[in-house]
Amino acid sequence: MISNIQFQEQLEQEIQKLTELEKRLRNRLATAPEGTLHIHRMGKGKYSQYYTYREGKQIYLPVKKKDFALALAQKEYDEKILTVIEARLKSAKQLLKKYKVSLGDLYVKLSDERKELITPIAPTDEMFVEDWYEKHPGYANPYPNNSALYTERGETVRSKSEKILADLFYKRNIPYVYEPRMDFGNGKTIYPDFLLLNVKQRKTYIYEHFGLMDHPEYAKNAFEKLNLYSENGYWYGDTLLFSFETSINPLNTKYVEKMLCHFM
Repeated sequence: MISNIQFQEQLEQEIQKLTELEKRLRNRLATAPEGTLHIHRMGKGKYSQYYTYREGKQIYLPVKKKDFALALAQKEYDEKILTVIEARLKSAKQLLKKYKVSLGDLYVKLSDERKELITPIAPTDEMFVEDWYEKHPGYANPYPNNSALYTERGETVRSKSEKILADLFYKRNIPYVYEPRMDFGNGKTIYPDFLLLNVKQRKTYIYEHFGLMDHPEYAKNAFEKLNLYSENGYWYGDTLLFSFETSINPLNTKYVEKMLCHFM
């Protein structure tokens, strides 16, 4: 079953497609000839005859004017299709408007007195985030962390780049956990740098930062880690995000901000 947000995205894509078709048809109809096409079917093995009407009179269209007959036929077809597209576009917009009403928001808008008496059928964003943190505890990596680098949230991280990233997530109000534990089906355990939550889509992303890519052994381990993710169904842009740096190419925060804008 697709989520409410995924359904909204599908509706938005359908609205965009229908809007483009509507525009294309209107542009074509703006230059279409006037008149209507009438087709007289002749006997078997004979060509049909084409007519149009002008000032109430039926006018025969000879073979040399078949392009005019084609244009009339196309116009009438376009008009019928446009009617269907307009109706679908109207319905899709109305449906999207209804689905943009969050079930969780209906609970949020209640008075505190009513909230105490009600169990919401759908969790609010705050409830979902709280539950997400409980399900994804951080600082699970057993490797010692003796760093004195503190994030804006008051937590320690292993590198300056990880502090920059954590503070960027915090500034953008993106829920995150540092170094959670992930157990894969092949018996391997991994500790990603971060897990991020897109609250609107209720979707979790792994975020890895590879900070020493000009060190051969580190780069080798990084690629093995990426292969492990792909082998277990984690793909970039789907459930996995990452960034790189070297000693001469530091973390590009502008790139990270653009990535977060796109995925979060």
